[in-house]
Amino acid sequence: MSWYENAARDPSVGPIVPVGKTVARAQGYSLLELERAGLTNVDVERLGIVTDPERKSMIGANVMQLMRYVRG
Repeated sequence: MSWYENAARDPSVGPIVPVGKTVARAQGYSLLELERAGLTNVDVERLGIVTDPERKSMIGANVMQLMRYVRG
């Protein structure tokens, strides 16, 4: 099992971003990741999810984390 798969299953890991050949924690989820997970601005504020509007990348593991977080 890869690190990405572990990160996708464990929402406590938080958002990640690739840095070269390694992975680092991101400051927050990108707006595209929130959109792909089906979250609205109201959901984000209600759940207290940290966003990083400057980040434009979309990482599949982050979307899977968000979907798991929302569904419980």
